[in-house]
Amino acid sequence: MRYDVNLENFEGQNIEVDSSFFSGVKLLLNGEPAPKGEKRGEFVLQNNSGQQVTATWKQQALGFDIPQLVIDGKAINLVEPLKWYQWVWGGWPVVLVFAGGFIGAIFGVIAFAVNAKVFRMDLSGVMKYALTAVISFVALVAYIVIAVAIQLAVGG
Repeated sequence: MRYDVNLENFEGQNIEVDSSFFSGVKLLLNGEPAPKGEKRGEFVLQNNSGQQVTATWKQQALGFDIPQLVIDGKAINLVEPLKWYQWVWGGWPVVLVFAGGFIGAIFGVIAFAVNAKVFRMDLSGVMKYALTAVISFVALVAYIVIAVAIQLAVGG
């Protein structure tokens, strides 16, 4: 998904954030990746008065949500934060981390990350909750199938 960033003193410049499940979050300036700064994860933008400013990311929700863009120390929310009940609904597969060890952690964290992305999609509310329920259920079933297969393979 792409999010437009409207910044004071950057009028006429097309600043966007591109968020992809596989490639992560990218800062784009006029359709191209923003110039990198001196430090890791830092970008350099030039405002309309010719001054160079730095931009960085501030992770939110343990990295499962769209990060804030920080420009010259000022944090900018790119999207409205998810509601607490969306985190509970989409995040329940994380209990697999505690109940299922390493395998549970893999399925629980992946389901949680995908559910967070689904809540950002342009779907109806009912469709978002239905789709996240299916994703969570599939993660649970996949965990059970893999766990049973491993137990049978090792003779436990």
